[in-house]
Amino acid sequence: MYKLIVVDDEDEVREGIRLKTDWNACGFELAGDYSNGRDALEAVEQLRPDVIITDICMPFMDGLELAQNVALLYRDIRIVIVTGHEHFEYAQQAIKLKVHDYLLKPVNLREITCFLQKMKQELDEERLRREDLSLLRLRLNESLPLLRERFLEKIVTTPVREAEIERKFRYFQLDLAGPAYVALVADLDENGYREAETNAAQAADYTELHRFAVFNIFEEIFVKERGGAAFRTRDDKIGLLLSGQNRELESAAQTAAEQARYAVEKYLRSSVSIGVGRMCQLRSELRQSYQEACSALEYRFLYGRGRVLSNQDVEYGKQGERAGYNVFEKKLIAALKTGKADLVSEELEEGFNQLRRAASPPRRCYASAHRLLVVLMNMVTDAGFDDEELFGEDPFSQIPPIQTIDDLQNWLDFNCRRVIAFLSEQRAGLSAWQVQQATAYIEQHFSDPELALGQVCQHVYLSASYFSALFKQHTGSTFVEYVTRLRIGKAKELLALTCLKSYHIASRVGYADPQYFSVIFKRMTGFTPKEYRASLKESL
Repeated sequence: MYKLIVVDDEDEVREGIRLKTDWNACGFELAGDYSNGRDALEAVEQLRPDVIITDICMPFMDGLELAQNVALLYRDIRIVIVTGHEHFEYAQQAIKLKVHDYLLKPVNLREITCFLQKMKQELDEERLRREDLSLLRLRLNESLPLLRERFLEKIVTTPVREAEIERKFRYFQLDLAGPAYVALVADLDENGYREAETNAAQAADYTELHRFAVFNIFEEIFVKERGGAAFRTRDDKIGLLLSGQNRELESAAQTAAEQARYAVEKYLRSSVSIGVGRMCQLRSELRQSYQEACSALEYRFLYGRGRVLSNQDVEYGKQGERAGYNVFEKKLIAALKTGKADLVSEELEEGFNQLRRAASPPRRCYASAHRLLVVLMNMVTDAGFDDEELFGEDPFSQIPPIQTIDDLQNWLDFNCRRVIAFLSEQRAGLSAWQVQQATAYIEQHFSDPELALGQVCQHVYLSASYFSALFKQHTGSTFVEYVTRLRIGKAKELLALTCLKSYHIASRVGYADPQYFSVIFKRMTGFTPKEYRASLKESL
């Protein structure tokens, strides 16, 4: 028998439903009726009905507010709205609030009886689903592999009491008898396998299949052959647990790791790196061993891909290393400012060899890469350009996926060269434009006898020394040579095309002294102005 309450501010409606309905025949018990939503909500806490039939428009608390409150507090109670045609849009809104159904007023005996019979059938089916233990067991069994993986990941990432571990080991049929334990972690190296040359969906499928094949190899070697445990972590790594005798366990872990690494390389043509933690005496201490295995795996950054790395074998950096590293950064920045890419590569090579010798922790290398990236971005912005044009919106996100120190060195070298090339190209374009502006100015003012280098430099906003070097680089001439050649060229045109006197031509091309003009003209052409004009007539 299911409980039901009715909520409506019209007494005749509540009374009609209460008296005319054969509740027992419909499988329900009328637990109460109320005139407003506030009283009904207070009664729900005590009665816990299965179904609430409520009107919408009521004082103190309407049916929609009642439905919203019930849905928040009692997710299993079914709400049915009763409303008139004029309020039908409210009924539609109520359905969006997860109201189960609605009835339109006036409701006759036949309609409400059919409705309650249908509701009873639905409630019966829901109860059967919840009480069907065989179905629950089936679903639990289907979830066991995932639950086992999540439990194994839990004991290596969070503190778990030994008693809980023992209970869950029995439940999941895990067998790590001890007396000693060790944790390992394996990670498929980036670019260690062939990308699928297909669309994105097929590439994703291939990646997942490949990772599954790698996991199967580790499961075969660590679980089936050695009685350990293997699980996939949420960040796509493989966690491994082994147990055994104190004297033999460390050697067995190293051997199994090497066998798995070799098998992945041989059968899947992939590279995998494995970190090995220290041996411990309790399963609750596997968390520390796993953390040490993860720390050891980080040293793939220094020692390269495809290795078995033990935490005990890693040599940490020395005290003086940090100062040496800062010197490396300063020398690299100085090389960047020269704009010489080969010099930058040499400084990078020397600095990274320092890091390799000192076995610097990866976090310090990554931190320096961040600082150098900031330097590169500032170089671009200081030159007046947008760094996003070169680096994109978030260049720092490119650093964490880099797995080895060699890759980090290559990445920095590539970006240094890219910045140098970019700035060189932009400066070359700017320089050409500045020289073009200068030559155009000279073309307009060559007839001015007062035209001087300082006047042109002021026009293009450059210092005299920088402009002189830039002008010679782009034109092949000094400023004086260029102006003189331009003036003499214009004079030759006037001598050929006009009958102007020599002193008039001298004035037009920027020479106030006709005699000085004649001297320069002869030096440039081998003729005086008069001889040049005569030679032109003779050639006709």
